[in-house]
Amino acid sequence: MSIGWTMGITHIFAFLAALTFLVLVFLAMLIIRARPKAPENRFMCVLLLAESWRVLANWYNLFPLGPEFLPYVQYYRVVWYFCGILCIMLYVSTVAFYPTKRTEFMTKEPIKNNLWWALPVISAVLLGLMIASNGSVASTIGGTVHVDCSQDMVFDSEGNAPAVLSYSPGTENINGTCSEDLSPYMYFVPESGTGLSLLLLVTPVFSAIFAVFLMRNAWGRLEAEGGREDEAYEARSLFIGFTGKALIKGIMVFSIIFTTVKFGRFNLADMTSIEDTDQLVIYLYCLYGFLFSILLTGMFEGFMFSYAILKNDILGIDERLRATFSTAVFATFGAILILLGTEAMESATGWGWAGGIIIGLPLIVLRKPIFSTINSFSSMLMPESFTANEKVYLEAYELAMEELSITAEGRRFLQLQAKTLNLNEQRIQYLESWYDASLKEEE
Repeated sequence: MSIGWTMGITHIFAFLAALTFLVLVFLAMLIIRARPKAPENRFMCVLLLAESWRVLANWYNLFPLGPEFLPYVQYYRVVWYFCGILCIMLYVSTVAFYPTKRTEFMTKEPIKNNLWWALPVISAVLLGLMIASNGSVASTIGGTVHVDCSQDMVFDSEGNAPAVLSYSPGTENINGTCSEDLSPYMYFVPESGTGLSLLLLVTPVFSAIFAVFLMRNAWGRLEAEGGREDEAYEARSLFIGFTGKALIKGIMVFSIIFTTVKFGRFNLADMTSIEDTDQLVIYLYCLYGFLFSILLTGMFEGFMFSYAILKNDILGIDERLRATFSTAVFATFGAILILLGTEAMESATGWGWAGGIIIGLPLIVLRKPIFSTINSFSSMLMPESFTANEKVYLEAYELAMEELSITAEGRRFLQLQAKTLNLNEQRIQYLESWYDASLKEEE
C-alpha cells in the first residue's frame, strides 16, 4: 500500500466480487422460483439482481484483458450506474409490501404489482436524461483507461518505465508508470465523471438509512396488528439488512467525501499524481475500504432479504442461510486477521509468515467456540422459522407427544403426515429434535 502496489489486492477483490455476484444471483433465482407471480418475490428478485451487478465492480481486473475490452468495460459501468439509481428507488419502495401509516397508498394493487418492472424503466429514463444533458457517457460517469505493462520496456535506474495507455472515448489523458518488479501486467483504471455521478455513489447509502427508519416503523406497526406476525418478521429482516448496509457502507462513504475534499475527486487515476506516500496510503485504504464495503453489504443484504422472503416457502432455508452466513463471517474475519497479522510482522521483523501462524493457529484451535458464538449471532439475526407444512407436522408431533412419548400408532400417524406433507427423514429428525429441545428449555 505504501508505494501503490495494489495488484494483489485488486485481483483478490475482483475474485471475491465475482463470487459474491454468483451468490446473489443464486439467491435471486431462489426467490423468484419460490413464488414466480407474487409481487414481493418479483420485487426482491429485481433488487438482488441489481445488487449483484453492483458488487461485480472491478471484474475486469480479474484477468489481463487487452484494450479491445474498453467498450465492454464502459457498457458495464453504464449499467452499474443504472443499478445504482434503481437501488435507490427500490429501497424506498419496500414500503409497498411493509407499509407505515403514511405510506398505505403504496400497498394498492396497481402500484405494488408493477413496481418490479416500472422502477427499472424509470431508472433507465433518468440515466438516459443525465447522459443526454452532459453530452456523452464519459462526461457523465467518466471514461476508462487501459494500462499495459506487458510490452518490451526499457526501465530506468529506479525500475520504472512509461506504460502503454489506451483510452475510451472522452477520457482525460493521464501519466502511467510500469514497475519492473511487477511487470508484466495489464489492468483497467475507471475515472469519475461529473459531480452527479459521484452523488450516485453515495446516495444509495442515504436511501438505505431512510429505508431503515421506514422498516423499523413498519415492523412495529405490523407487530402491533393481530395476525400479521409473518409480515412483521419480514419487515424486521429488511430492517436488519438495511441497518447493516447503512452502518458498514455509511462509514466508507465518509472516506469518499474525505478523499474528494483532499484530492479533488474520487478517482483511481489520481494515484499517478500523488507524490506523498503517506497521502497515497490514506487514499488507497479509503478506496479499497469502500470497494470491499460494497461486497460485505451486498452479501449481508442478500442473506437477510432472502431469509425474509423465503423462510415460509422453502424447507429448512433459514437453517441453511444461518450455516452459510456463519461460515462466511468466520472465513472473512479470519482472513482479515491473518492479513493484518502478516503485515504487522512483516513491518516489525520482516517475517510476515510468522504473523500468519500466530493468528492462524488460535483460529484453528478455537474454531468450535468461535463458530458457536457466530452461530448465536446468526440465530439472533435469522430466528428459527418453519414453512406451513413444517408447522402442520409440528402440531401433529405435539399431539402425538401428549404423554411425552410416542406410541407405535402415533409414529405411523406421523409417518403418514410426513409423506402427505412431502417432508424427508432428515428434516423430520430436525423438527422433532427442535421441538424436544424447546420443551427442555421451557422446563
